[in-house]
This record gives sequence, C-alpha cells and structure tokens, in this order.
Amino acid sequence: MLSVPDCTAALSAAQAAIDLAVEHVLSHLPRAIRYKSDREPVSEVDEDVEHVVRERLTVGGHTEIGFLGEETGAVGNRETYWVLDPIDGTINHHHGSPLCAIALGLVHDHQPVLGVTALPFLGHRYWATSGQGAYRDGAPIGVSATDSLDRALIGFSDYGSGHDAALRDVLCSTVDRELTARAQGVRRYGSSALDLAWVADGTLDACILLGNRTWDTAAGAVIAREAGALVLDADASPHSTRSRCAIAITPGLREELMPFLHVLRGSRFWPDDHHEPAGNPAGAPR
Repeated sequence: MLSVPDCTAALSAAQAAIDLAVEHVLSHLPRAIRYKSDREPVSEVDEDVEHVVRERLTVGGHTEIGFLGEETGAVGNRETYWVLDPIDGTINHHHGSPLCAIALGLVHDHQPVLGVTALPFLGHRYWATSGQGAYRDGAPIGVSATDSLDRALIGFSDYGSGHDAALRDVLCSTVDRELTARAQGVRRYGSSALDLAWVADGTLDACILLGNRTWDTAAGAVIAREAGALVLDADASPHSTRSRCAIAITPGLREELMPFLHVLRGSRFWPDDHHEPAGNPAGAPR
C-alpha cells in the first residue's frame, strides 16, 4: 500500500492547475453542447479544461499519482489519483448562469484527502486538505450553527438520468416533497461541487446528493468535512468514494434530517452487501 501523499506539495500543484482552468473558462464561451447519454451534457470547454488540467498535473511525465477525469476517463495509479470535474454545471454554464464549478480532488485509498473547488464566475475558490481546515479565498471557513430543520436551507441533487432515471425521479420527488414541507427552503442549483462548497461556508445548511460520482463529490467532500460538516452516505455511515450518496450537513441537523433518506432503502442509493460500490462509475484509474 502506498503512503498518504504529501498534501502540501499536492495542494500547490492543484492550485496551479486550477489557475489555468479558471483562466480558460473565463476566456472561452461554450459554443455548443452535446449529450454523452440521457441528460449527460458536455461542451468543448469541459473537454479543453480537462486537457489543460491533466497536462499540468502530469508535466514532466510525473504519473505516480493517477488521474480520473469525467470526460477522458482514468489512467495510472489505482490507489492515489487526481479526480476532476472540469465544469460541474455544464448546462448552467451553457446558459450563462454563474452557478458552475471546477472541482479537483485527490483521492487516496478511497478517501478524498484534498480538494480545490473554483467558482470562476462568482470569483471564489475553496480548498482543504485532511486535518488542515477549509478555506475560501485564503480565509478559514466553517459550517453554519443551524440546528433546526425549519431554519435550514438545503441543496438538493438534480433528478434522474441514465437507464434508471424514472426510479431516481420518484425517489427525488419523494424526498424533495417531504423536505420542502419541513425545511425553510430546498434549492436545486445544478452543481454538486457548488452545493458542497456552500455547505462548507455556511451558505447552505445541508446538501443531499443522490449518487456519488467521484468527480462531482471528491473535492467538495473534503472541503465540507474540514469545515466541520458531517459528510455521510444515505445510511449515515462515513462518506468515501464507494458511498452511494453524498450528504453534507451541519452537525445540529443530523438527527432531524437523516430519517428523510430512509425512503432510499432497498434502492441503488442505499448501501448494502449485494451490490458493487457505485461511487466511481468510470472505474478506478487503470
């Protein structure tokens, strides 16, 4: 087993790569989007940013850390690897909405240990490494102190896509309806990385993401965790890349919020011993 990577050096490399990514996003408008599958859009900006970041992180042929990108797949080290969502919120980006993010994480032994999330059109950048706290634009951040659901603003995942979109639509609708009746507000911003960053700085009190695609959640999971959030799977077990869902909540909401997710029991969004881990649909780097 490889040792835990040097996160100080890795953070410097990640920040340099994100610098290039933000510069590219701010200087290139998306011309068109195409669909990889049902409700899975990609633009040329997504592809270009992934190329830029991948090239920067493997400069000089340094491939001891693997790489998993949403658009180009996985190569290299299976245990320690970078993971990138070049534009999380492609549809928002294409429509000119500022609610999109660039999310770069570092995963070791199924655990996110470093994350950098940039919100290029809002002018903010979040980052964290394990055990070192979370930051926005260089200032320490922490989760909200909200401890009552009726005062909580909650980010919620998009509805279904892929082969079982109808099932996901039903489950999302059920959770959404129940939470809307109890919470102060429920919002669908269209970017998992943004949701997790906003839990970290207290803009949101929780976010519930049905599904756990590694490029969407790895960076934000470590940022939210280091800011004081509980980052969990649907059954309240600790989050990892193998989790079925990604739920980040301020600690005071755990007992009141988590029971709403019991509706997921028995579905692919609930952990059990009869399915392969679903956190990384593209597979670990190879």
